[in-house]
Amino acid sequence: MSFHYKSLFVSGMALFCIAILIALFTTWDATLSHILVYSPSDYDVPLVKAISKIGSFTIITPLTLLLGGWLWFKKRAYEAIWVLITMGSCRIVFTLLKLAVGRARPIFDEPLTHAISYSFPSGHSVNSLAFLFVCYFIFDQKRSMLILCILGSLLIGWSRLALGAHWCSDVLAGWGGGLMWVSLAYQAKVSIPLQNYINQYLPRQ
Repeated sequence: MSFHYKSLFVSGMALFCIAILIALFTTWDATLSHILVYSPSDYDVPLVKAISKIGSFTIITPLTLLLGGWLWFKKRAYEAIWVLITMGSCRIVFTLLKLAVGRARPIFDEPLTHAISYSFPSGHSVNSLAFLFVCYFIFDQKRSMLILCILGSLLIGWSRLALGAHWCSDVLAGWGGGLMWVSLAYQAKVSIPLQNYINQYLPRQ
C-alpha cells in the first residue's frame, strides 16, 4: 500500500536532519537563542508562558484522555484506541530519546523557566504537534485545519525559544519527530486491518 501523507513524513525527516546538522556543525543555536530569548521585563512574558503551558505534558495528557473518552462515547472505539496509543507511544519514545542524547539546556543570566529534563528534542514541540495532527486526522482533514495545526505548533515552539528553555535545533527536531511519528501512526491505522477485529469486542461506530 502506498504511504498515506508521505509529504508529512518526508517533511518531518528533513526537519529532524536539519536540526542535527545545526546542532553538530554550526553556531546557529547559540546565535538564534540569544536573539529570540525574552527578557523578564518584556510585557508579554505572561502570554508566552501561557502559550508554552499549552504544549506541556500536564495539558496534552488530559486533552488526549478527553479526546479518547469522547471518541469512545461516540462509539468510535478503534479511533479512541489509536489516539491513546499514538500519543502514549510518542511520549515514551521521545522521552527515551531525550535521555539517550542527554543534551543540556541553554543557560541564561535571567532565566524565565526552570526545566530539569534534557533538551533534545523539545518535548513540548513533539507532543503538541502530534496532538494537533491527531486531531486533524480524527476530525477534519481540510486545509483550514492543517493551517491551524501548523500555526499552533509554530506558536508553541516559538514560546519555548522565547523562554530560553531550548536551543533552536531542539524545537526543529521536536517538530520533525512529531511529524514523522504521527504520519507513521496514521499509516499504521489505515494499513493494518485491526478495525473489524476490534469492533467485534468493542462498541461499533
